[in-house]
Amino acid sequence: MTAFSTGFSGTLPFSDSGSKFNLAANVALSFTVPGDRAITYRAEFSYAQNSNVWVSLNGTATSPVAGTQSDSYMEEFRPGARFLRGGDVLSIITGDVAGAQVGVSLLQLP
Repeated sequence: MTAFSTGFSGTLPFSDSGSKFNLAANVALSFTVPGDRAITYRAEFSYAQNSNVWVSLNGTATSPVAGTQSDSYMEEFRPGARFLRGGDVLSIITGDVAGAQVGVSLLQLP
């Protein structure tokens, strides 16, 4: 597992652990973070430019229905970098762009 460290001008190393997704509209896909709760990670999310993607931590991601409002818990629209622990489960969904691509890169924190 690549450890988190900043290099020249705040750059980060390539990750040797993570996942990539090619989403179908309204189909949630999941990824379990490797390791146990004692291992912590910095997760960096990347998205196709035109993708509307929701990411849920330890739940099932859902896309909002047009013309409605709903509350969410531990679910975010296109998060950037987040803190995760081993065993956490990410659920990722898109509601309107079949073929939306998402990448998750993990760097183990000291």
